[in-house]
Amino acid sequence: MDIALVLQGGGALGAYEYGAVTELVRNGINPKIVAGVSIGAINSAAIAGAKDGDIVGSLTELWRRLTLDLPKFFPEQLLKNMALFGNPNFYFLRTDWWQYNAWTSFCDTRPIHKTLEQVIDWDRLNDTKTIRIAVTAVNVATGTQTHFSNAERRLDSRHIIASGSLPPGFPATLIDGQHYWDGGLFDNTPLPPLFDLLTEDETENLPIIMIDLIPNADHVPKNLHDVRNRMSELSFENRFWDEYGGHQGLVEHARILNEIDKLVPVNHPLRREREYRRMMEYCACRNLHVITPSHQTMSEGHDFSPAGISHRYQSGVAAVRSFLEGQFGKTHSLKSERQNVAKAAMLENVLN
Repeated sequence: MDIALVLQGGGALGAYEYGAVTELVRNGINPKIVAGVSIGAINSAAIAGAKDGDIVGSLTELWRRLTLDLPKFFPEQLLKNMALFGNPNFYFLRTDWWQYNAWTSFCDTRPIHKTLEQVIDWDRLNDTKTIRIAVTAVNVATGTQTHFSNAERRLDSRHIIASGSLPPGFPATLIDGQHYWDGGLFDNTPLPPLFDLLTEDETENLPIIMIDLIPNADHVPKNLHDVRNRMSELSFENRFWDEYGGHQGLVEHARILNEIDKLVPVNHPLRREREYRRMMEYCACRNLHVITPSHQTMSEGHDFSPAGISHRYQSGVAAVRSFLEGQFGKTHSLKSERQNVAKAAMLENVLN
């Protein structure tokens, strides 16, 4: 079964996406289109550029490299914070203190460029007949959001890293003379670039699964640590949700758009207007399904410890199992390829 997939940003919280996507694929549910931002862009690249099409293997290799190799006897809190001192396959702290006045970031991201080059098959990632991918970034100079997709250009590690260049930790990424920061600064839910990749038939019929990485905390901070976390969450929670009143609001919005579309004659010149076509892309929201974790604090976003990554991976797996069980109305344990295909077919009927 083919789906479109939307992946948010959140640093080490992206291990939740790793577990969720792994479980989807193991159940015969495969991304045909993927849109991501920040760590979601890195996961998207591992999905779209999976060597030999092995998405589970590609994500596993990516997160094996991103997980810190730490002594188990260290105190838990210290293990959670070790990535603040660097992550060998992701970034390292700058040491050129004599140039401090000219710094625009605290870290150097050359390691993640190398990691992506080693993990990703760029020819496959750029083959739109195999998969379509879009990642988002913010133009530092203009403050506008930019979409990079393989439907419009050949993507490389710069486009993926640009989507995750979160200041002041990471430097801006230079592409074609323009500097880009993390796309999550503008919108941490890259649904619009996904809509741009849909064909008319896919807008009507393709299920869209969004992994809501940073659900609303629904609490008032009790101390300064909570305040800092809540400020970060408000910056990266689903703004797209807020505009439409949540998931169900989006579904209702899509229904109304569909009714409007029925009222416009087939040959009416309005249908040739670019803005009309873009508005109607949102009809795809009626096919939207959301997988949401329990609340995760943004401070966990720098926890690349083995225990932290494993916990979020397992949480993602469990959330997808719960999601699928909810669709089928019963537990499902795949024991054969035949069951895999049958359950994927059942889910396709439910989602459509």
